[in-house]
Amino acid sequence: MYMARIIGRVEARIRSPGLEAHRLVLLQPLDFNEQPIRWSLIATDLTGAATGSLVAFEEGREAANPYDPSLPVDACVVAVVDDFRYHP
Repeated sequence: MYMARIIGRVEARIRSPGLEAHRLVLLQPLDFNEQPIRWSLIATDLTGAATGSLVAFEEGREAANPYDPSLPVDACVVAVVDDFRYHP
């Protein structure tokens, strides 16, 4: 699981079957100092979090696990992060 900030929404009028009802968001992955660590990515969002929210997301095969039947997704927002403490 990784941490990111939602930096935008993605509108796509043509989608794969099963994805029509799912919200797509643009994520910026972050380190524990909330600094960007790599390129931004598109993810489905199960939480309905607002733009600017700090969230936790899954990537790879695990991103499709919340969906039954499985959907062709590679990233999925699974939680809104209210607070975290990092002690190096």
